[in-house]
Amino acid sequence: MGRLKKRWKVGLIGAGVLILMVATVPLAIWVTHTSTARAGNEIARCSSVMQPVHQVVIKDGKVSPGSTSALECDTLVITNEDSRIRLMAFGPHEHHISYDGVSERALGQGQSLTVKLVRAGTFTFHDHSDESVRGSFTVSK
Repeated sequence: MGRLKKRWKVGLIGAGVLILMVATVPLAIWVTHTSTARAGNEIARCSSVMQPVHQVVIKDGKVSPGSTSALECDTLVITNEDSRIRLMAFGPHEHHISYDGVSERALGQGQSLTVKLVRAGTFTFHDHSDESVRGSFTVSK
């Protein structure tokens, strides 16, 4: 009887280890496909590439240039030259998105927000406190 209990224990431990191994593979795939992991991979891909820097300036309540065209791995720098603090955010006003790990950031006078253009597409940014201050950038492959 003691021997049967020992076989059950070994069998249960073996089954538990097998289940754990089988569950690890989908979990590993899921972890590597999260938005954070993708952003990390995109940043790593662009980190060794020296590409142009595109400057956007907020001055007198206006964004200049209002639209920027760039390539993947370029850099976008948004600088606030107004005396007013700007709460810069990416995406539509009520549905912010994260771009290069940034969803919104407060910029005082003379401060800048720098993002690596790691994802292709057309994106918008705006001052969350003043919707008239907005711009866009298009990133091509």
